[in-house]
Amino acid sequence: MKRFNWLKQLPPLLWFPLLLSLFFNKIAFSNLILARGDTFLYFYPYWSAAADALRNGRIPLWNPNLFMGAPFLANSQVGFFYPLNWPLWLLLPTPYAVSASILLHLLIAGVGAYLAGRRALGLGRWAGTVTAVLFALGGYLTAQVEHINQLQGLAWMPWFLWVAATVFRSKTGNRWVLVGRGAVGFALLFSLQLLAGHTQTSFITGVMLLIWGGAHGLEVWLLRHAAHGLGLSFQWRRFRRRLPLVLLMGGGLALLITAVQLLPTFELSQYSSRQGGLTPNEALSFSLHPLLLNRALLPAYGQSLFSEYVAILPLTALLLAWLAAWQWRNWRGVLPAIVLVLFGLLLALGIFNPLNWLLVRLPGFNLFRVPARWLAVYALGVALLAGLGWQMVLDRWLLRHRDWLPMRVKENLWHLERPFRWGIGLLIGLIGWNVIANLAAFFIKTGPEAPFEPAGIISLLFWLLELALLFAIILGQRLVFDGESRFKIGLRFAPPASPWLLLPLMAILLFWGTRSHPYNNLTTPEAYFDLRPPLARLIAANPCSELVELDCTTPPDRFLSLSDIFFDVGDQAEIDTIYADQLSSAAQYDYTIAIKQKEIIGPNLPMIFGLAAVDGFDGGILPLANYIQFTQLLLPPEAVTTDGRLREQLAAIPPAQWLDLINSRYIITDKVGDSWRGGVFFDRQHPQSLTTAAADVGFVPDFAADQLLLLADGEPGFVEILLADGRQISVQPVEIEEGLFRIIIDEKPAIVQEISVQPKVGLETAVLQAITLFNTVDDTFQPLTLGQYRLVYSGDVKIYENLDVMPRAFLLPSWTWQPELPSVLAAMQQPDYVVGETAVLLGNGQNQSGVLDASATAIISEYAPERVVVQTVSSQAQLLLLSDAYYAGWQVTVDGTSAELLQADGLFRGVLLPAGEHEVVFTFAPQSYRLGLLITAVGLGLFLFLLVALLILHRLDVGRVENNMHWERTSA
Repeated sequence: MKRFNWLKQLPPLLWFPLLLSLFFNKIAFSNLILARGDTFLYFYPYWSAAADALRNGRIPLWNPNLFMGAPFLANSQVGFFYPLNWPLWLLLPTPYAVSASILLHLLIAGVGAYLAGRRALGLGRWAGTVTAVLFALGGYLTAQVEHINQLQGLAWMPWFLWVAATVFRSKTGNRWVLVGRGAVGFALLFSLQLLAGHTQTSFITGVMLLIWGGAHGLEVWLLRHAAHGLGLSFQWRRFRRRLPLVLLMGGGLALLITAVQLLPTFELSQYSSRQGGLTPNEALSFSLHPLLLNRALLPAYGQSLFSEYVAILPLTALLLAWLAAWQWRNWRGVLPAIVLVLFGLLLALGIFNPLNWLLVRLPGFNLFRVPARWLAVYALGVALLAGLGWQMVLDRWLLRHRDWLPMRVKENLWHLERPFRWGIGLLIGLIGWNVIANLAAFFIKTGPEAPFEPAGIISLLFWLLELALLFAIILGQRLVFDGESRFKIGLRFAPPASPWLLLPLMAILLFWGTRSHPYNNLTTPEAYFDLRPPLARLIAANPCSELVELDCTTPPDRFLSLSDIFFDVGDQAEIDTIYADQLSSAAQYDYTIAIKQKEIIGPNLPMIFGLAAVDGFDGGILPLANYIQFTQLLLPPEAVTTDGRLREQLAAIPPAQWLDLINSRYIITDKVGDSWRGGVFFDRQHPQSLTTAAADVGFVPDFAADQLLLLADGEPGFVEILLADGRQISVQPVEIEEGLFRIIIDEKPAIVQEISVQPKVGLETAVLQAITLFNTVDDTFQPLTLGQYRLVYSGDVKIYENLDVMPRAFLLPSWTWQPELPSVLAAMQQPDYVVGETAVLLGNGQNQSGVLDASATAIISEYAPERVVVQTVSSQAQLLLLSDAYYAGWQVTVDGTSAELLQADGLFRGVLLPAGEHEVVFTFAPQSYRLGLLITAVGLGLFLFLLVALLILHRLDVGRVENNMHWERTSA
């Protein structure tokens, strides 16, 4: 062992970045990227758009690519003003910027945990390093790497304890200087957390500080008669005098500094679908199920769990934390750490903890979902206690093996045998809970996000092996062969092994236990950087695309995606061949899913490619409440989207009139619902009812056919066909198989121009599913698209063009008024509402009934996210409707004069225009941003002033001390 002593001479904290590089070797030393979940579908698109805006010197206030328009900057989850994002956005491509941010913030978290352990619990350097490793590389924090803004906020959490402990444990110095330092520290930390964008983490941190402070008061009361009770009482007095003031000053200054973000976010929350808070059931969703405690807290080697529920640590770390907790009477600061562990775990149980049913009715607690995120507090508390526990084991070992002892060892004689056995018993109970939970799971379900899966045999074996090693290292009890024993195995007592062995043991077990975490399942960068054919098709049609050399004055037409990504990728065999030797099966799977998401241009991906989607995806304060209500027109009855995604609620293409209104020119679907009959392909994406009206084919491609095949539920009526040579045919289809009908067009293949399928007289219900032209001469076929749509791309997915789509801006001669949004939507569903002819305005005014003016025009001459210019010409008063989302902060001028911006058709922007030629300018300039910018400037000025004042006072204090020392030496 002596030849490894040099390792212990290295600075302890130097080991942390080395372990970080080892744990995250794929992220740190390869070109592989995270391409799954929220990282791929949320943060990559938002970070890409933010980076583009930053490189162009623009503050991105508005996002025209999602939800038919939505605030960008006000969505705090983007973290646009978080200072550590900017250099990464400017220097690195988006996926590698995320990877670099993960490594950077885990390093920040480790250093913060080290300092918190050193200051709050008085740990030694090595014990502080244990705390750093267990918190920053432990199961909870590393499981959150897919939520980069959450990781950024959590990284600063232990720093709060360091600042707080520094403030109230300093025995000397000017009180106001100490308060000022603490206020500056808290202001900086809260500002960083708030700007990172995960507000729930800031809320959890604030509550954690209150719990930690209250626990110190409890500690003083419980230990008032202990030997060090007097010291605790003096410490508590300093705490009461300093920390509340520090929290108020620091929190207030942080609010000023972050006002540029907070005010727009607060404004957005007033128009959000979450306005007014969440219901108790919503706020308690994603609670840690008690049956999952074993899997959540203990490493299940080779198995994975829903990342929000993961807070695994080796059994060694949990036992060390227990040993430290046992000594709460003898070591200051232990009780507050215990309280953090208990509160974190109890609050994470959410719906299963009666206390939470009361808390969710309080302000703050009713704003956030996922109670399981309180596991962050548990993880920090356990890491602090485990560091102290290892230090106690080390002290006990030093007492037996060293002549020279540190002062803390001389002052404390740790008795670990009894707490050790109690701790082992608790760990065995936690392991046994796996068996009980397995039986209970037959009757109690744990939720679709984390279906119960018992720990495997490998995990059980390694848990038992780890317990045996703990007996040998800490107590010196070893299992040995004993020929005289009945079971041939016995316990032999020997001096405990070196506690230094616990460090590699924890590191190895933690390393292996986190191999199933998402950060180890990286895939090829092509998942992000490569284009897929459907993407290329829509990018080519985008007049503002960098790939197309056209003047960018017209916004891209919107699209709606309806696929559930159950389709197979056509080049899957080639992908498997290319990456079989390079990627694991899980990484290949993630790559395939990423490809599918790009094929259908999944949620938020349009932001990367400059496209415009009808929907989007957000789990925060977007989408807007108006958007949620408007999309009820698109969704089936009783279906509702809370996060903005429509495709998961849509089983069929929405009614055509609403797609026309919202400028949805393109529809993306897959071929899963299509069918083959007799070797002929049928496109079943646009079924048409034949009950009351005929079903027409809006676009018939040039294809010579002698037969027309129809797929229908019920018998269709006569089919009217117009041929290219001018002949008209009206034929009754003949059923040749069940549900399959045929028409003979001509003896020889002919070009068809128009097709109309009439209802069957006397038949109550009939649905035309699909229609296909068939050439029997060369055995070829051409599937047709029912309705006013044209198939413009067919591959792994299909892209249809809506032939009747309205432009982004158009003029209307008629409008009515309704006082409330529900009545607006109800009026839009009445027979007298016709898209392109009339609109329904929100508010009170004079209804107008005009006549369509064929010569009236509305042409967009400039289109930017925060500015839209429309040139209009009309011979009568008109309503200009711009089918972009209405939101506070948008202003409109007509010929340079301010005009009233109206909310039209529930979601869009409108402005009334007199007859004539006009230039209409829509500008997004929210007052909340301008006011926030001014307040932030004041806050930064106060922060710098306070910082300079503290530096001057510190210099004066140092000078005063030096003068006193000089005077004393002179006097002597």
